[in-house]
Amino acid sequence: MSQNEQQTEQERLSRKERRKQKRNRRSVALGGILATVLIVGGWGYMVSTNDASQATSTVESPKSVDGEKEKEPKTEKSASADQKKTDQKKKEPKAKKKADKPEISQAAWVTRPFADVYQDANRSSVIYKADLGDVYEILDAENGMVHLKLSDAVEGYIPETDVRMDVPSDVKDKTLLATLQQVVANQPIEKPEQYLGQPLEKFEAKYGALGNTQKDAVNTYHFSNAGYLLVVSDGIIEAIDWTNASASGLSALGEPVVETSYGTWYQGEKLQLKAFPDNGSTRLRLARDPGK
Repeated sequence: MSQNEQQTEQERLSRKERRKQKRNRRSVALGGILATVLIVGGWGYMVSTNDASQATSTVESPKSVDGEKEKEPKTEKSASADQKKTDQKKKEPKAKKKADKPEISQAAWVTRPFADVYQDANRSSVIYKADLGDVYEILDAENGMVHLKLSDAVEGYIPETDVRMDVPSDVKDKTLLATLQQVVANQPIEKPEQYLGQPLEKFEAKYGALGNTQKDAVNTYHFSNAGYLLVVSDGIIEAIDWTNASASGLSALGEPVVETSYGTWYQGEKLQLKAFPDNGSTRLRLARDPGK
């Protein structure tokens, strides 16, 4: 084959190759267009069908806000109901304070002066002399003996014949206090009843400490130069005594619970007033009654 023929053949082959490449490019371009059409169509189909959950979420979102708004009146209604309950509680009468109830659920009142209190039910030894009208908690009772709680640290036994399990309130407390003011001259303590059942510190904060003291198995007695003494048990003021008092005005209280030559006892609602002979004079005692 001559040189010209070879050149002619190469040009033919070159044109053939170029035509093949053009066809390939057209095929690739057509395939790309078809793929694009399919992708766009598929996406549109998914939007119109499979993406319904997203469309629902977009629509329901405002409903959620509206639901919260609908709940707000309920909250206000609940708050209003709570306010009504609060107002109702304010209007309701308050329950009685614990102090208005007896401190001793089962009490024994001593019915005679200088009553012997024993260490045990066998009366082996006397540990204390209880006074007329003293009130103690009953722990138990057996074989004619009553087991008493005298203080936080002391217990004892007393014959049933020396105590009562119930005492009527024969006089109003205000009457007892009015009589006290009449029979105690130059009363140095303002409203002494407010200190009964209170810690000794409350009284000392007002009137100062009382340095002269005496003790027995149950009580500590704090003496004042002003003519009175405090009877304190477990740090609590149980009674206040006045010396050199007059017993003549006590007859206005009527019949006492007990009257003996060693002491007279008048019972109020939550207070007691007792008179004891004391070296030719009268010692007057205002005591609280934890059994009432």
